[in-house]
Amino acid sequence: MSTATALVAARPKTAAALAALTAALIAAWLAGYQHDGGLGPIAAATAAVVAAVYTAAATIAWHRSVRRKRRRESRRAAADTVAFLAADLAAGTDPAHALTAAEPDWPEDADAAAGRLRAALEIAAELGAPAAELCRRLAEHLREDEQASAKAQAQTASIRATAALLIALPVAGVALGETLGVDAVAFLFTSPTGMVAAVLAMGLQAAGLAWTGALINTVDQGGS
Repeated sequence: MSTATALVAARPKTAAALAALTAALIAAWLAGYQHDGGLGPIAAATAAVVAAVYTAAATIAWHRSVRRKRRRESRRAAADTVAFLAADLAAGTDPAHALTAAEPDWPEDADAAAGRLRAALEIAAELGAPAAELCRRLAEHLREDEQASAKAQAQTASIRATAALLIALPVAGVALGETLGVDAVAFLFTSPTGMVAAVLAMGLQAAGLAWTGALINTVDQGGS
């Protein structure tokens, strides 16, 4: 895992703030002092705000993607560890020794699976049920949960692609306008009409992202 990814995963707010500040400074410098000889301080401030908002949103989306990936990996690792534990118990290994041996392999982000494992072992101890069989069934259930989660991820792939396009297309449109000589940057960042258009566009994008996020959460909850 790269340093940037590790920072986004561990401290998303700090990463978003640093990325937004960097993007704001660069955008302000480019719009205010480099584009067509400089568009002035108002354009610099407007460009800085727009760049900061988009960059912070992109960083948060990156964090969510990393978190989803780590959760999937943790669930898969937890299922494998429980399966190995079941095999050790079936071979006659003492439960306490088997748990101690399994602890180093237990993933950090699998608290729910750990709770289910503790409950299974407590039931085995209190009722005299075979711990190996309970752990084997738990491993199967964890794998089924992982398969359901993977299916939910596949079902929401098109929705995530739509959300990405929702962000990318306006930026691409401005870049295309600049290429064709329309001077879209100057219009958006210096004229009142352009600024209002930029604010409305960002508001509509935020509403669209909230809607797609709600759809993704609905599918994820149904598959979890």
